[in-house]
This record gives sequence, structure tokens and C-alpha cells, in this order.
Amino acid sequence: MASGGKITADRIVRVRERLGHMRRNRLAAIDLREVHVVIDTGKTLRLVTNDLTSPPEAIAELYKTRWEIELFFRWIKQTLKIRKFLGTSENAVRVQIAVALITYLLLRTAHAAQSHVERLLTFARLVRANLMHLRSIASLAGPRPRKITNPHQLEFSIC
Repeated sequence: MASGGKITADRIVRVRERLGHMRRNRLAAIDLREVHVVIDTGKTLRLVTNDLTSPPEAIAELYKTRWEIELFFRWIKQTLKIRKFLGTSENAVRVQIAVALITYLLLRTAHAAQSHVERLLTFARLVRANLMHLRSIASLAGPRPRKITNPHQLEFSIC
């Protein structure tokens, strides 16, 4: 394996006939393959697959690749704030991810160009809160400017 993991077990297994107290297990009738892999951190991962022909190193590498994809989507959901995809087609998902990535890169660029707000998350929240206001980036961290429409009208002040 390219990551330095080593295979400690590779065997054909069968799972129990029943799951829990009431459910029947659909996988009980077929042979499965169990591969144990020791990863860089020293943990042993137990991978179960129905692929009985591939070498165990290939199965471990496929799992590693799949895990990187899972981490990428987790990063997208947390960083780009995509909670759900708006469309169901592949093109709709690609467009939504592309728009979110462009937005993220623009935020990173604007954050790097200023020196008033240290954290990117704080900067992104300030931009989101002031998106429809004409304000300079330097003034985002300060209080919002008061807009007085009628000089004879009193303002309600919040303490």
C-alpha cells in the first residue's frame, strides 16, 4: 500500500443469520471478505467487502481513496455551508459545488487582502451580514453606520 499500511489478515467470512432480535440479514447467504489493515496511526481497520478476487492491497487502497472522498464532502458541507444539494442531476451537483468553491476562494482572497479581521470564519460571517450594504472591508468589524432618513425623527437606541 502506498500509505505504508500493512495487511494483517485476509479471510473469507460469513455474517450471522440474524441481526438483532427480529431482522433477517440479507448478507448471511453470501461469502464476504474481511481484510485487516494497520494504518499509519497504528490503528487496525477491519474492511468487509464482497470483492473476493482483488488483492488485499487494492481493497485497502480503494478504501483509502473512498475515505478521502468522504472527507472532501465533509469539508464542503462544513466550510462551504452546503447542507443539501438543490438538484439531483450530476450537472446540478457539479454547478452547486463549483459556485460554492468560487465563493470560498473569493472569500479567502478578500480575507488575505485585509488585516482587520483575523479569522476567516469571522470574516465570512461579517461579509454575509453586510452583503447588501455598501461598506469597505476595513469597516466590517466596526458598528454599522446609522442611517437617518429624517433629521427631525428620534432614533430608538438599544443599550
